[in-house]
Amino acid sequence: MKYTFPAVLMKDQYNESVINVSFPDLLGVNTFGSNREEALFMAKDVLQSVLTEIEELRKITPTPIEKLQELFEDVVLVEVTL
Repeated sequence: MKYTFPAVLMKDQYNESVINVSFPDLLGVNTFGSNREEALFMAKDVLQSVLTEIEELRKITPTPIEKLQELFEDVVLVEVTL
C-alpha cells in the first residue's frame, strides 16, 4: 500500500548544518540529515520502519473471549473494538 505523509524540515537551532525532520501525523517520529537530500532519505527510512511496524501490529490476532473466560474466573472481561 502507498502512503503519503507530510514532513516538516527545519534547520536545527543549535547546529545549522543539521536539518531536523518530523511528521505531524506521527508524534515522536523524527530524524535528521546533514543536508536536504540526506534528511529526505532518512525521512523515508524512518517512515518505512514505522509503517512496517504498524502493519505488523495489525496482524495480531486477539484471543477469543470465550477462551479467556476459561482462564480467568474472578475478573470482568469485555471486548473493546476500534
